[in-house]
Amino acid sequence: MRKVNKGEEYLNKFPKFKKWINECVCCHRKGYNPDMPEKITVVDGSLEVYFLKKYFKPLRLNSYGLCEICEKLKN
Repeated sequence: MRKVNKGEEYLNKFPKFKKWINECVCCHRKGYNPDMPEKITVVDGSLEVYFLKKYFKPLRLNSYGLCEICEKLKN
């Protein structure tokens, strides 16, 4: 059985945060969107994004959905 990491567990518990996670279409590396705000407003107040930044690193994607590393390898 594959071990699920803490970041995946957190996203499974709080699926609303998945929209702030980028995934490279080539290597499938995941990270948070660097343009994500410090607080995300929800119905019952604002939630900190501390754990997203704790479990994931920033990952910027180009217009094709590739991370910087995969973009360089494709050229």
